[in-house]
Amino acid sequence: MRQLGVFLGFTACCLLPAAHSFAQPKPDDKNIVITPKKPGDPDRFDESKFIIIRPNGKTPSLITQPTTPVAPAQPATNTLAVPLPGTPKLDADMVFDYWFVAAVDGQRIGYVQWGAKKAKKNERELLVGVKYQNFTVSRFGQIVSQWGEESTVENLTGDILITGMRQGIGKEQALVLSGVVEGKTLKVTGDGAAKGASDTPWPEGVVGCAREPVLFKEKRLKAGESFDYPAYIGVLNRVVKMTVTLEAEESLALWPKDPARKLLRYVSKMEPVGNFRLPPATTWVDAETFEPLKMEFDFPGFGGKVTFLRTTKESATAAVMRPIELFNAQSIRLDREIPGIHRGSAVVYKVSAPKDEDIGSLFPADSRQSIKNLDAKAKTFELHVAAVRGPVRGAGAMPAPGKEFTASNYFINWDNDGVKGHSAAAVKGLPATASDWDKAAAVERWVNRNMKAFEFSQAMATADNVAKTLTGDCTEYAMLGAAMCRSVGVPSRTVLGLVYAPAKDGKPFLGYHMWFEVFAEGQWLPLDATLGGGGVGPGHLKIADHSWHDEKTFAPLLPVLRVLSAKPAVSVGKVEP
Repeated sequence: MRQLGVFLGFTACCLLPAAHSFAQPKPDDKNIVITPKKPGDPDRFDESKFIIIRPNGKTPSLITQPTTPVAPAQPATNTLAVPLPGTPKLDADMVFDYWFVAAVDGQRIGYVQWGAKKAKKNERELLVGVKYQNFTVSRFGQIVSQWGEESTVENLTGDILITGMRQGIGKEQALVLSGVVEGKTLKVTGDGAAKGASDTPWPEGVVGCAREPVLFKEKRLKAGESFDYPAYIGVLNRVVKMTVTLEAEESLALWPKDPARKLLRYVSKMEPVGNFRLPPATTWVDAETFEPLKMEFDFPGFGGKVTFLRTTKESATAAVMRPIELFNAQSIRLDREIPGIHRGSAVVYKVSAPKDEDIGSLFPADSRQSIKNLDAKAKTFELHVAAVRGPVRGAGAMPAPGKEFTASNYFINWDNDGVKGHSAAAVKGLPATASDWDKAAAVERWVNRNMKAFEFSQAMATADNVAKTLTGDCTEYAMLGAAMCRSVGVPSRTVLGLVYAPAKDGKPFLGYHMWFEVFAEGQWLPLDATLGGGGVGPGHLKIADHSWHDEKTFAPLLPVLRVLSAKPAVSVGKVEP
């Protein structure tokens, strides 16, 4: 129905309250995450050993997550040659257990498991529903495992009592949020640094993991009819409206050598979140059992059509033979090279965004970039981008930033020995009269020189975790740089955007990238620790910035998904060296 874990591409529970006739939580009844390292390899964690303690404090996660091995590369195929799911042998307490192989344009990327199990709490019967996703992809040739889980505890009438979300974000690190429904509010708690996560409004009738597949049978729509339901998206920590429409009944063969069967084709749409709207998803269900058999949707983060096809557990969890390369999907080709762009002064880019409804807001305007010659009908505009390498003389002072740009939060968490120790080392030797810009530039140099490796196995590691490992990609460089600046009193925020990257064939890329900005000399000024250039040139195109204040989800990444969905084409106009 909805795109299972669709936000995890860029990529829990606690006690039930007394309001539901359950015991009040005890001090030691906490959501616990265990992240052991792999035996004999102290530098790698084993995500199959992540354990979430369930409502009674003892029951482990419904699903034991196997790690996905990666076999030697094999030729890609255009079809999913997987067997029929058959009739699964369910345990006595298992309500349903669906396994889907996941693929992009016919190329396997991993699997999704969706199940529900009966449970009891103080003699009260409950259902625990879980969706688990495990994808294996490649980023610049490095194999990356992306995994996440959402779960709900529901009563037998489908009311959600507890929500849970886990998302792998870095080495030995997962983002974990739990929620307890209290009236019209979901009381959200986080593990470790995520404590204090924001509560969220909770309307009536929110549908959980256990009840969701039953809706097809409950509604029994006729062709052209629709129904709405509210769904909780854990990685965004908010409830959104889903609209499901039965388009038609059709006869299709989903598996090789399987005869055609009668299927019902539904299309589901999620309401926009801000300016971002997910592409619609299509679900095929068996016309007799109403069980979901296939789901399909376009997802720009993976560069094509994502398919979930029901199969056996063994087939779904088989090794990913040829991981897709995300950079090919998450980059934009330019028409020509711009020699020395990161040392240049300005570039005019000509942008076409045929898939966006409001192209004027696709890229923000600030002191270093502006939109000109906008043609809303043709969906084209010019993006003028200039270099900024330090405070600009004569520039008018901007409003002073709020406390959210200096505070320690879940992702930019600087109030710890690791970050503060690195910050002290970065500014050591600066004179007592050093300006905020001097301190920020020193931080950029330190991060650039001391990060041990530019590797891509992490999704969105927090600053304290990066301070320990000193590894990661641009997101880790940016998070650590922003945190170190805050620890020496310089306001900061991260920036999401595009960066110019050369290619061997002469047609460079704009790749999705993160850097950071600091507030100094009355101005917001950019720095990029991956380059260490004391500022940025016109090869950095800004999409959005964020303080990450009170944010324990990936909602700040939505502007990037919006640009991906817009399928922009970019060419080079005027270049000023």
